[in-house]
Amino acid sequence: GPGRLAAAPALLMGALIEARSCERFRLLAPRLPAPLGAFYADLERAEARHHELYLGLAQASAGDIDWRRRLHQLAEVEAELVTAPDPVLRFHSGAAAI
Repeated sequence: GPGRLAAAPALLMGALIEARSCERFRLLAPRLPAPLGAFYADLERAEARHHELYLGLAQASAGDIDWRRRLHQLAEVEAELVTAPDPVLRFHSGAAAI
């Protein structure tokens, strides 16, 4: 139904969020001392599983929507947001525009 189709964009955003967390943990893990590095490596694997789960749920709820195309569009917007200057420095924002 319509509720299922409305869920797909939110699930795709969840997939992007999990993918970015996975990337960060993958970069941090080898640079941290044991046992913290191993813990972050475990977090990276968990975030990867979450990413795949969100993608599967999005695909199942997308109906006729081309969810891969929509994911690509959302990723492009996200890339712009995290790289563009931002008047307020936030955790996932671009460089502060001062």
